[in-house]
Amino acid sequence: MIDVIRRSLTAAGTTALLCGLVATGTGCGALKAAANPKVAWAMNDPAPMSVVVRRADVAEKTAQNVDRIMTDTAVTEDGAWLGKVAPEQEEAKNSLVELRKHELYLTNVKIVAAEIWAKNLSAIEPKDAKAKTAAPVAKSAAPAVKAAEPAAAPAGDDDTKVATAKPKKGQKNPKKAKAAKKGAAPKEEKTAAADTTPAPAAAKSEPAPATAKDSGTAKYTSILSAIDKDLGDEWAKVMEKKKAIGDLKGQIAVLEAANDEKGISDADKKSNKAKIADLEKQSDALDTEASKLQKDFVPKAKDAAKKTPQDVREKVGPVLVNLQKAVDDANISNGAAAVRYAFAATTLLDSAQTMAKIYIADVIEEKTGKRPTTQGLQPGVTMDGGKVGVTINGLSQSDMGKISMGELSSEVASRTTAWVKRAMGLLGTIAATNEVLSFEDDVLAALLDGFKGAGYAPPQPATIPEAPPAAAGAGAAQPKS
Repeated sequence: MIDVIRRSLTAAGTTALLCGLVATGTGCGALKAAANPKVAWAMNDPAPMSVVVRRADVAEKTAQNVDRIMTDTAVTEDGAWLGKVAPEQEEAKNSLVELRKHELYLTNVKIVAAEIWAKNLSAIEPKDAKAKTAAPVAKSAAPAVKAAEPAAAPAGDDDTKVATAKPKKGQKNPKKAKAAKKGAAPKEEKTAAADTTPAPAAAKSEPAPATAKDSGTAKYTSILSAIDKDLGDEWAKVMEKKKAIGDLKGQIAVLEAANDEKGISDADKKSNKAKIADLEKQSDALDTEASKLQKDFVPKAKDAAKKTPQDVREKVGPVLVNLQKAVDDANISNGAAAVRYAFAATTLLDSAQTMAKIYIADVIEEKTGKRPTTQGLQPGVTMDGGKVGVTINGLSQSDMGKISMGELSSEVASRTTAWVKRAMGLLGTIAATNEVLSFEDDVLAALLDGFKGAGYAPPQPATIPEAPPAAAGAGAAQPKS
């Protein structure tokens, strides 16, 4: 797929870029994301692939957390957490200052507002016990937020399982698809963010998240149930289809990337194309079902919102306003990733080297408790068919502690390989995230329209300040996180 995208660069302008996106099977969803008029700036933003992947990550995490907050976060009698959905301006500024010091952002690329939303929303009533007692920062997670947990099966600390719809009779289950032969596509990759992008350091003043136990007894099981008891279940039906579509698009992106690898045989390429065609049929069928469910659900949500008691409107209205703003900023981040992807394709190897440098520091800190400076690090990175080899230079024995060079190299190569696979299949992630964000945006707009129809005057949403510019001469050191 990378070669397909690179070929779009031979002609100038947005038209060539979008044609390049459409040339891939996952291009439709990515095209929709790139068509957002608010992302035109990304054409000239010098973001390398490392930042492009990061933007897709924070958009995905924001979408996951909006879903969790709307459907799976209890509203207590005092509603203590409701007032924490909007980030505090001072805390947002501090976070952006810290982000600018990170290896990914030392150059003067734009830091998107979704960085702040992803982090802030993840701290709202996290269900995982560890997330309730500690700042939700995982050095190698992407981004520095805990992934949202699907209702059916809670995810682990660092990964999110993607719910998929049960296949109809006679329809193939994408999860049971056999792995391609040697030289063909690898096993299906989840579209949820894996442990691939290191997290920039958290701001020093990070508030502890409120918990249901601290806030009293739950009055409603979720924001949606506070508006109408049936809305949560109907939202879940649509979201299940959307996530299943995203899962299929992720598989398609992996197969397309495999077909673009050097050395793949004609037989394997043909086999992959057949699988892609089958997955696209399944995706189209699910899209038809999801579109009908969404078309029925959105006006129903608006009607229910009109009938919501005034006290509920006043309590949850500001939350809906800020979640709508979070979704809008996530759409910008996702669209920026789509727009910049083609231009960043040629930076894949350099970005992998940047990521390897960060992973070296991550692994050493995890093993020793002390983070080395990355100033003198000079990892060598080679890529062969998506497989990454790493050589490490610039570390002293005191930096490494008791870690052997073989152990460090192996772990860094593993993490960098995972990141490269994610980067090569990123259009699938972008398309999947676009599906979810578009649904969330439609529903939040309908709910607020219903509230307004009943006389509610919504407040202004929180706005995320601009990040500070990169310091002159920055680019060498990575701060301690």
